[in-house]
Amino acid sequence: MALTVVLIIGLYINNELSFDRFNQKADRIYRVNSDISFSLQGLQTAAAPTPLGATLKRDIPEVEEAVRLGIYQSCLVRSTRENIREQAVLLADSTLFNVFTLPVLAGNPKMALAQPNSVIITERMAKKYFGTAKALNKVLIFNNQESKQVSAITKDIPVRSHFQVDFILPLWETKNAKVDKGGNHIFNTYILLRPGTNPRAVEAKFETILQTYMDPALRRFFNTSLAEARKKGNYFRYSLMPLTDIHLHSTRAGELTPNGSIEYVYIFTGIGLFILLIAVVNFINLTTARSIKRAREIGVRKVLGSNRKGLISQFLSESVLIAFISMLGALVMVLALLPLFNTLTAESLSISELLNIPSAIGLLSFTALIGIMAGIYPAFYLSSFQPATAIKGILGSLPNGQNLRSSLVVFQFAMSVLLIIGTLLINQQMHFIQRKNLGFEKEQILILKTTEVPDHQLRTFKEIALQNSKVKAATISSFLPVTSKRSGDYWYPQGQTDQKYSVIMQEWEVDDDYLATYKMKLLQGRYFIKGQVTDSARVVINKSAAKQLGYKQPVGKTIHKQGGEQLTIIGVVKDFHYESLRTKIEPLCFMLDTDIVAGRNSDALSLRLETEDMVSLLSALESKWKKISPGQPFEYSFLNESFDDMYRTEHRVQVLFTVFTTIAILISCLGLFGLATFTAEQRTKEIGVRKVLGASVASIVTLLSRDFLKPVLYAILIASPIAWYMMNRWLEDFSYRINIEWWVFVLAAGLAVGIALITVSFQSIKAALMNPVRSLKSD
Repeated sequence: MALTVVLIIGLYINNELSFDRFNQKADRIYRVNSDISFSLQGLQTAAAPTPLGATLKRDIPEVEEAVRLGIYQSCLVRSTRENIREQAVLLADSTLFNVFTLPVLAGNPKMALAQPNSVIITERMAKKYFGTAKALNKVLIFNNQESKQVSAITKDIPVRSHFQVDFILPLWETKNAKVDKGGNHIFNTYILLRPGTNPRAVEAKFETILQTYMDPALRRFFNTSLAEARKKGNYFRYSLMPLTDIHLHSTRAGELTPNGSIEYVYIFTGIGLFILLIAVVNFINLTTARSIKRAREIGVRKVLGSNRKGLISQFLSESVLIAFISMLGALVMVLALLPLFNTLTAESLSISELLNIPSAIGLLSFTALIGIMAGIYPAFYLSSFQPATAIKGILGSLPNGQNLRSSLVVFQFAMSVLLIIGTLLINQQMHFIQRKNLGFEKEQILILKTTEVPDHQLRTFKEIALQNSKVKAATISSFLPVTSKRSGDYWYPQGQTDQKYSVIMQEWEVDDDYLATYKMKLLQGRYFIKGQVTDSARVVINKSAAKQLGYKQPVGKTIHKQGGEQLTIIGVVKDFHYESLRTKIEPLCFMLDTDIVAGRNSDALSLRLETEDMVSLLSALESKWKKISPGQPFEYSFLNESFDDMYRTEHRVQVLFTVFTTIAILISCLGLFGLATFTAEQRTKEIGVRKVLGASVASIVTLLSRDFLKPVLYAILIASPIAWYMMNRWLEDFSYRINIEWWVFVLAAGLAVGIALITVSFQSIKAALMNPVRSLKSD
């Protein structure tokens, strides 16, 4: 069991540590990260100023090449009449193939992104849309209007890549004045350093870049210099992150895809080691517990001339053999359980990772080492028996042997208690997330993706949907209250132009039904009124925005961008969580977008439903949709599913932590059972004497159980502070979190004691019920 867990965790860790290493130049590829604080508001992003890559290549000789990547909105793609929505679409510079290793099956990589109507697709997409990988120069239609010619076909992007892509569009077609501004952080920028270059030496030159390019931009757009901004506590820092570190060490804004976490690698590595050590301790305890049965064998061997060295070799060979048999069993169990693990974790681990010569050698060495670790103490212990006493079946004892075994049980249960506390707190935090008042109602909200739907069709469908009594409300909006890619801008309170008063605020374009559909609470003022055109010059802000703007009574006040038009605040909405609970609620404003009201430029249509027969309602809505917008897929999701997706990693950890904790407790119980067996056999005659002298079964069970509970109590005392520290660190990642209460530790202690009592009671009762005549007849 332990080796099965270790192998599965080992495959998971190997998978996590292997990301992006398929790139032939991986050791020389770095991403430019940005750390910016302006108006004392910090931003850590994976994006860099749009022209920075080209600037670094031009001004720093050590930079060999640069490329920008950017997420493209999901889009409809078709080669025939049927549209399919695709999510894995990226924008990239033509230098893409000079930096990343993307094997080209057809086409010229140097010219693949040279034309605005070109597209690079993977082999999988070629077969999907054209039925063959030979799809060069064929045409795909994007969003019902853009014809793109396939300019290259690449092999499928490896799963272990920090970005997943099926379609690559030329980034240069997006160039315009807004994109090319130095202050805009839109794309992720990667640079390829020349061989032998020290990345720290390149970072040292970033200050010159800031002085040369950032200072003029600040003077132009914010009427301040770089030096003046820094004096006020602001900073602009650009740093290089190795490509192979991105997946596990980066959780910045603007990531191309959600990354993993090095913390979970550490957590599961620790769990694997704990379970393995618990199993090794078990082997030691179980071997010594049954040693009395081998006492005569050892005595006879010694009388017949076996020396201690030979006996040690024999016992070590036995433990190593058992380890190899266990490893064979573990490989079979891994083969059977890996599909379930992949389902729980959404990974694609394969046992084929172990089927190569280096892995086989490592596995054999690891197994032999485990066998030696498990057998070293029993080998020395068993070989120390004196022949005379051993032949009589009287088990000898090494100095401090009992203390060592008790210490091992303390270690076992300390690890188990640690995992129990961790499981309880993870479950408690997840329950807190699920029950937290988000500031809106997420249940039974149907989301229709409608980016490509023509103007009039979307609004028509909204009105038709509302005629169904099961549809209680509907809204067209650019953003949903779940994690998505979005950006903010600097806004100033009324009469202020100094950057120290600016506030970075999200801008959500919504229609006049947004608040009612999501059942958000208005704290002050009013919301947008249907048909009131003048509301397009007004804005509704959240409570956090009002606080940062310095307004106690914000209604009637105005806000503005640098050099932009003024908008009047007409209402304040209660703060609601539109990111995960790891993130603090930031300033946000609702704007009435006249395009959205007219049914244009929207991202999603949200419908609040109220029915128990969801299947028939969805069928009816789909039928209406196909009549209004033929050729457009009826694609929907539920908001609560999108909400759950934000905590997918935590859900997986919750399940795996529970499973591994259960296994650890089970193995620990086996260890305690072994110690109980050993103790009962050692004290057989003592129990017989006590019973002859009138001791009751209850008193004997209490006597034996008390000795077993001492190590468990010590384990609780040791594990509790360690668990408190570790779980406190984990909870620090959440801006909104539970408090660690004392009762969690009491409950964990109660569970550990209860499990220990159940485990030892069988042996204690069995020993107490034994006929004293049988245990004393030899004396």
